[in-house]
Amino acid sequence: MTFISDVDSLSFDVLPGCTYDFTVLLGGRDSCRTRISTMMQAYGRLGSHAVGPDTIPISITKGKLNLVGTVNGSGPLNLIFDTGAEGCALYPSAQGKGAEFQLDGTTLNSGTGGTTQRRTASDNRLEIAGLRWDHEPFIAVERQADRADGIVGWPLFLGKVVELDYDRMIMVVYDELPAKAAGYARTAMPYVGPLTAVEVVLVAGEKREGGLFILDTAGTGAMNVNQAFSAAHGLPGAMRVLGKSASRGVGSGVIRNEVVLVPELVIAGFSLPDVPVHLELPATGNQAPPGGVLCMEVLARFNTILDYRRQEAYFRPNSRFDVPFGRRTRDVPWPVVFGVVLSIVAVIMGVALTRARRRPPADPSTRAR
Repeated sequence: MTFISDVDSLSFDVLPGCTYDFTVLLGGRDSCRTRISTMMQAYGRLGSHAVGPDTIPISITKGKLNLVGTVNGSGPLNLIFDTGAEGCALYPSAQGKGAEFQLDGTTLNSGTGGTTQRRTASDNRLEIAGLRWDHEPFIAVERQADRADGIVGWPLFLGKVVELDYDRMIMVVYDELPAKAAGYARTAMPYVGPLTAVEVVLVAGEKREGGLFILDTAGTGAMNVNQAFSAAHGLPGAMRVLGKSASRGVGSGVIRNEVVLVPELVIAGFSLPDVPVHLELPATGNQAPPGGVLCMEVLARFNTILDYRRQEAYFRPNSRFDVPFGRRTRDVPWPVVFGVVLSIVAVIMGVALTRARRRPPADPSTRAR
């Protein structure tokens, strides 16, 4: 492994399962502590020498893709499988279920809501559905930000092919692209930084605006578009505004959005009508990826094969494809408003009638006056 700069180069011979710590010194004064780790390895099968694909049960909980696993011999943990995360993290609830770990470092954790410095545990045993990763690093998130116990990122399956079947609610992991992929629509899945993305086209009348959007199975809602993409493509334009929303994640901040109705969304040649899309409002400190993110209300409408070896994604509509999208905003539907008004009027009238009944009769001698 070689580090190359405009000043010099530095090479190391490294072996699997090892950690190499060293310090780079510049000008005899400025030092940069650096670590090379080859601890992380592909998963192994527990108590089995079976070959072929591995199957993991999945579920959708609170709009996010979940699976069950353990960390360092803990009890069962509810873990979000996040295709929009490059690593693994644990919330405080995981420790309450027996996930003990040794904090031995720090890292900058970037995501929705900003960047936060967090403690890390570099060497942990993760088990999911009979599969085991022996040297997995975790970030310790200090505050409970979700009902799940933690997050596991897509690099657990680096070099693999991952099928997400939302009809059977299973994840299947292959070494090679399965033959069934021939029945899916293929599209490129390039990296945007450390994450993978696909092209999405927003259609409104004659206007078509396309770009790369991160695949995010931990994202609720349909789709988030960042302010740079909106500004570059003149969004929302003539799109109907539905209301406002807020996005939260691992950062401490909150991203405010305007929710608009996109008449048509096109992915891998498939069209989805009337999709509520969240457009990020201008703000400082946001960490939205280029373009934005494609979330579970869209992704769960396709059975998907993600080929992390060739950087290709395969889509096929499933039984959820034709279900209309919900339009979750802060706007309150007029029937609800009307019903509330009627209830208030009824209460006022009821109070008035009660008071009238309790009022003592007037003295007849005073009526003539």
